[in-house]
Amino acid sequence: MKLLYTISECCRLASIGRTKLYELVANGEIPMRKVGKKTLIAAADLQRWADQLPTLKTKGGERSSSYSESA
Repeated sequence: MKLLYTISECCRLASIGRTKLYELVANGEIPMRKVGKKTLIAAADLQRWADQLPTLKTKGGERSSSYSESA
């Protein structure tokens, strides 16, 4: 696993758009780092954000942290 990701890589990994990522950064939910002119996000910060996302409840009332599609 890489330590730092570019904005594009973070968007792809998190399945969110650039605008949403920048909203999360502006709200202080995900910190950004600068290396020269390059803007990067630490893998640990992206993982921490993903881990705090709410889980969905299934019809049976149990919590599910994974998503499955019905065919």
